Amino acid sequence: MHTHPIFGMCHARLNRKLTALSTNRDSAIRRAGLYAVLAALALLAVACGSNSPGATGGSQGNSASAGAVAYSACIRSHGVPNYPDPEPGGSLPKGNAQAFGVSDSQFQAAKNACQDLLPSSDTNFDASLTQCLENGDCPPAVVQRALTEGRKFAQCMRAQGVSNWPDPTIDSMGRPSFQVAAAGISYDATRSAQMLSKIGHCQSQPGAVLLREE
Repeated sequence: MHTHPIFGMCHARLNRKLTALSTNRDSAIRRAGLYAVLAALALLAVACGSNSPGATGGSQGNSASAGAVAYSACIRSHGVPNYPDPEPGGSLPKGNAQAFGVSDSQFQAAKNACQDLLPSSDTNFDASLTQCLENGDCPPAVVQRALTEGRKFAQCMRAQGVSNWPDPTIDSMGRPSFQVAAAGISYDATRSAQMLSKIGHCQSQPGAVLLREE
C-alpha cells in the first residue's frame, strides 16, 4: 500500500523523538523529556492530520486541540489512567475524581502537575464564565458556549427524572441561567440530597455546565 510522504516524515520524526528519550539514562531528564514528547506527539499528530488529504481547520484550532491531547496524556501519566482524550472539538473531558476512578487528592495532584499544558481556551472560558455569572460581564462567545453546554446539562437532568428542568435562557443582566422557579422547581428542592446527587452527576458529564439557578 502506498504511504503518503507526509506520514513517512511524521513516522521518522516520531522515531527520533522516542529514540532520543529512551537513550537518556538520567531519570529526572527522562521525566522532563516525557512531557516534551507528549506535547510534541500531540502537535505532530495535528500537523500530520492538517497536511493529509481532506484535513481542514485553522492553525489556532489545531494548536488548541494539540494542547488538549497533551494535557489528557499528562493526566493519565500521573495516575489517572481512565482520563479520556478530549472531545472532537478540543474540549477537555469533564468529571470528578470518582468518575475517573481515583481519589480527590490523586486527581488534584495530577491536575497540578499538568496545569502548564492546560489549553488556554478552557482556562479562559472558565474564568470568563465565572465573571459573567457573578458580575454580568458576559462576552457573546462565552454566552453562546454556556448556553450550548447548559442545554446539555438540562438534557441530562431531564434524563435523570427531573422532567421539568428548563433549558438555559438569558436573564435581565445578560447572564445565562436556569429559570427553575418559573419551571415549578423551588430553591429548597434544588438543595435536596436527591437533587444535588443528580446535579453532581450531570455536572460531571462532558460538555455540560451548571449555570445560575433562578
